Amino acid sequence: MTTMGKTIFVILGLAALFAGTLALRSERTQPTPVAKLTAAQAAEMQPPPSPAAPAKVSPPVAAKDEPGEPDLDFEDGNGS
Repeated sequence: MTTMGKTIFVILGLAALFAGTLALRSERTQPTPVAKLTAAQAAEMQPPPSPAAPAKVSPPVAAKDEPGEPDLDFEDGNGS
């Protein structure tokens, strides 16, 4: 058998295998129906509301009469 004969034999064998697979495959099944949710069920699926963020509070302001750090306002040497 020549190379051309072997090639044709392989091609015909693959075609027969492909045709047999198509002929013997099972019928397609119907897709499953999609379930419909009621409004109550859809509401239950919503994520719970996030808790309220705590109020932003600024630090207390020190009164001028209280002793604190001295105000160190040095000049830089240029008189500015």
